[in-house]
Amino acid sequence: MEEIDRGINAMQALQRLVPEGGLKNRDLVREEMDELISPEFEPYFSANAALHLLVVCERCGRCCLEEKSIAVSIDDCRRIARHQGLSLKRFMMNYTRPHELKGDLVGSARMLGKKEGDPCPFFDSSLPGCRIYSVKPQVCTAALYLSKMNLLTCEEQQKVGSFPICSADEKLRARIADYALRLDEDPGAKGELVRLFASNRPEVELFRLLLRLKGMEIYFGRERAALLARRLGLKRMPEDGEMRGAAFLYAATIYSWKIDYFSRPILALI
Repeated sequence: MEEIDRGINAMQALQRLVPEGGLKNRDLVREEMDELISPEFEPYFSANAALHLLVVCERCGRCCLEEKSIAVSIDDCRRIARHQGLSLKRFMMNYTRPHELKGDLVGSARMLGKKEGDPCPFFDSSLPGCRIYSVKPQVCTAALYLSKMNLLTCEEQQKVGSFPICSADEKLRARIADYALRLDEDPGAKGELVRLFASNRPEVELFRLLLRLKGMEIYFGRERAALLARRLGLKRMPEDGEMRGAAFLYAATIYSWKIDYFSRPILALI
């Protein structure tokens, strides 16, 4: 299938991000990633990172209206305050309140000042959703796929869940399901795809590493991911568009297997 060729070409093109001498500190970076996201969550983390790269948010505002509380880090506050032309102090006074939780786990994080049942203060019904979309809080960037709650649910249920409330997710799932159906009708292509992602081919291993790195960027923010990228010696972080071709094949492969993929290592599937 043409999609497979495009996906392989996209993976091979990612090699241009690697320096001539190859990646550095690979094992150390993997250990740091394991500390950030426990290995038990990793299969779901990468699968949801792939979905996040593929989905096209319709900015319908449903999340803005229905989310009960929105946490913001101090970095979120600084970024949004600059965008609003406010001092950090004024922004925090006007738009935030103390976090609902206490302790080291929360640190300096706060909550956006909204009452339960009210929309996010940055929701504007005259716009497609968010007034600060380009600088929105990291927790909003990670939603829905890489939210902490979704990762916990995936790990508990041993599967990657869907979001019936989200029309963008519904359209993405339909696109993946349609491609998976075409794979079922072409056993040769399906087998090729399964073998591809169950292999140790250099381009596949690099894609898996970079997909995990993109997940870190989505979950923790660009600064944390950029630090990991520098430790690996990458020339730069991969852009979303550079990852999408292979991410679609990855998501479709998981979908088309229709087995408990997450119960065992990917290499055991061949």
